[in-house]
Amino acid sequence: MAKLAVPIILSQVAYVFMGLLDTVMSGHAGAVEQAVVGLGVALWVPVFIGLMSVVQALSPVIAHHYGAGDAAGIVSDTREGLWLALYSSLIPFALMPFVPALLGAAGIERDLIEKTTLFLWGIVLGMPAALVFRALAFYTASINHPRPIMVLAFVGLGVNTFFNWVLIYGHFGFPEMGGAGCGWATGIGMWAGLVALVIWTAVAREYKPYYLWHGWRWPHWAAQKQLLRIGLPMGGTGLAEVAAFSSVAVLVGRFGAVQIAAHQVALNFAALIFMIPMGLSSALSIRVGHCLGARDPVQARFVAWTGVVIGLLIALCAIAPIVLVREWVAALYSSDIGVQHLAANLLIFAAVWQLADATQVVGVGALRGYKVTLMPMWLMLGAFWVIGIPFGAWLGYHGLPGRAPMEVYGFWVGLLLGLVLVAIGLALALRHVARKFIREGTLEGNDPAAEAAG
Repeated sequence: MAKLAVPIILSQVAYVFMGLLDTVMSGHAGAVEQAVVGLGVALWVPVFIGLMSVVQALSPVIAHHYGAGDAAGIVSDTREGLWLALYSSLIPFALMPFVPALLGAAGIERDLIEKTTLFLWGIVLGMPAALVFRALAFYTASINHPRPIMVLAFVGLGVNTFFNWVLIYGHFGFPEMGGAGCGWATGIGMWAGLVALVIWTAVAREYKPYYLWHGWRWPHWAAQKQLLRIGLPMGGTGLAEVAAFSSVAVLVGRFGAVQIAAHQVALNFAALIFMIPMGLSSALSIRVGHCLGARDPVQARFVAWTGVVIGLLIALCAIAPIVLVREWVAALYSSDIGVQHLAANLLIFAAVWQLADATQVVGVGALRGYKVTLMPMWLMLGAFWVIGIPFGAWLGYHGLPGRAPMEVYGFWVGLLLGLVLVAIGLALALRHVARKFIREGTLEGNDPAAEAAG
């Protein structure tokens, strides 16, 4: 588990550091520029996570093939996954015309709308590269070769940092774009990462038994349908969770740039800690898939619950450090005193929700290894969008009876409630699914009707 999880975790940490540097570098250009990044991230990350999660259907499929020793299946389905990533990347282009109206409806100032739209165009132009890169990353991790993902993530971090410096502050004759420059730097980094990973998988010896780069064909609908049947609920799960957190940046927009920026600071640091259980979740999905591909559901259950326990231990160890360094972290992200104070307070929420957050993300990963994806989507939608976000909005805009509106604090209370509910639901779901696979002694556990019944 550690051999697979540690490189994945480090790659995830590198990606969060990109967001950290975006927030810090834009923050030192002013609270308005930091708010641009906060709003841009709130809009593009849910879309990217949703689409990436659809493409991540490739991971359990390849893991099952690998566990069964089916090299031809690995190659064939990976190519189908690359096609899926490519045509999924067209969706963000179709959504861009709606961005100004959406931000305007949320009460965002015109100047922020224009800068955020410019930020997003840089991201959207890099999205095809980002999604194809992720498809290749799922392929290489699922055949037990996660090292390229880690190495190239840190290379991408360097590329992103350099172009941030160039584009935010206007070096080498480029225009001074402020926070919008972060989006274009990220887009450039996306294409650099894809080119590097294609070359790596084309020349490295370990990929020869599963070589992708000859004998290409157009996508087949039957294979695409299989990936979409697994991937669309995964995309719905990812979108529901990430949109719940990111939407707060838009929902608190009426309270001003300071609350947007503070929310982004606290959320970005919480995401940095979250990368550890999230990387474990990705590794767990693969390891459970390997066991099921080898027709060993008892070992799959053991691996799944081992992952849950490890995730809880990691979360427990993270609580105290978050509380102790929260003021220093807030000062690192922003030079604005108001942003620092508010972000430090929000990080207390981030410390409190670690146990629930680790449980839910590791539980999702284990269930994906079983190819069970519909049930987690409904749990996530219910916990966040039926209960957590409406409750948070009520507290944020109106407050408790007889008290003032809680503003951004109210929204974070709602997020905490959603996390607790979904963690409980996913733990119970994993217990049911693991027992079902052992009881039936079969790999046919991914039927949508069976999932809905479960």
